[in-house]
Amino acid sequence: MSILEQIKSELPWLDDKVSFDLTRGKPSVDQLNITQKNFKLIEIPFEMDGIDLRNYGNPEGIPSARTLGAQILSTEFDETIALDNSSLTIMQQLVSCAYHLGFPKSKLSEKTKFLCPVPGYDRHFKLLENFGVEMIAMPFQDDGPDVNVISDLISKDDDISGIVCVPRHSNPTGHVYSDQNVKEIFELIANKKRNFMVLWDNAYACHDFRDTINQTPVMKLADEYELKDNLFIVGSTSKITLAGSGLAFFASSELNISKFIEYRNSLTPGPNKLNQGMHVNYFKKSSLQSQMESLKEVILPKFELVEKYLDELKIDGFCDYIQPSGGYFISYESSNSKAEQIIEHCSKLGLKLLPVGSCFPYQKDPKNSNIRIAPTFPNLENLERCMEIFSKVVKKLN
Repeated sequence: MSILEQIKSELPWLDDKVSFDLTRGKPSVDQLNITQKNFKLIEIPFEMDGIDLRNYGNPEGIPSARTLGAQILSTEFDETIALDNSSLTIMQQLVSCAYHLGFPKSKLSEKTKFLCPVPGYDRHFKLLENFGVEMIAMPFQDDGPDVNVISDLISKDDDISGIVCVPRHSNPTGHVYSDQNVKEIFELIANKKRNFMVLWDNAYACHDFRDTINQTPVMKLADEYELKDNLFIVGSTSKITLAGSGLAFFASSELNISKFIEYRNSLTPGPNKLNQGMHVNYFKKSSLQSQMESLKEVILPKFELVEKYLDELKIDGFCDYIQPSGGYFISYESSNSKAEQIIEHCSKLGLKLLPVGSCFPYQKDPKNSNIRIAPTFPNLENLERCMEIFSKVVKKLN
């Protein structure tokens, strides 16, 4: 009897119609319903801060929305702008602006190389790949990107002029960068500050569901090393309010913001200010803290369920993983380099996972070991079934 036949015989509910998906970090229906319920209580604002929200203009966003962004990103108002719904879109536009026009201290070219801590976010890597940027995979240490590796790489290659980071609850590993780690990184790149881009995707700035270390606002740390013109911070409410219609922010030096607005003026006559006004009013009725507490009640039990299965596999020596303190993902490491086989067998049993290598530049996982698990979207019953399939596949293959 094949492995697949064995598992089907052990899980009587498993048939050819089963279809589960743990590929993307999507908010669940329960999470979205929390936000929808609150939005229903809010009237659409057509004027705010003395601005007609129905019209063009205000490329930097309305002041109240910028204040909200500064709160989420722990940045200053003058260094924060509010735009449309996607921080990933902002990042693409930042790279495009750096490539075609150049920022004062960040100009990308066909020779540009970026450091990419791995495992990392697949969409970051695809974005850089689309611009022809050469990506150099590098490992983590316990409290952030491996500083010794960064030092070694940039000392040998003058074309390295960027790094992409998810500094809090990193996607997918869950790393939270310590202040010391960030300071050491900034100290290393300070000598290259005439042309270096730090893409700082703080997507999970508010998404703690267990005790998590405090982080000094990164703009303050950058200022200590005269790197504010090199730092490009993005974030959004996509996983705080509504994923498809949240509110995204960009923070950097005033010099960079001015250049970026100039670039965006050729793309759009202004952001969606009605959505900005809706979000401002939303957080007047429900504080950011209370919103995250409500989401935590939905998300944490799902992580605890997945960890129950992974702990058993870890004890048996089949895997390793780090328990995250927040965010949206768990990074599974196969002890026997069987990630591709696990993914393929799960797929044949109706459980879809990201293709092997997705969390690495050019989809190349040198150890064939990493699998990103995204627990948030299924309900608990379906998530349990996902993990039953996953666990049995791992055990049978080992």
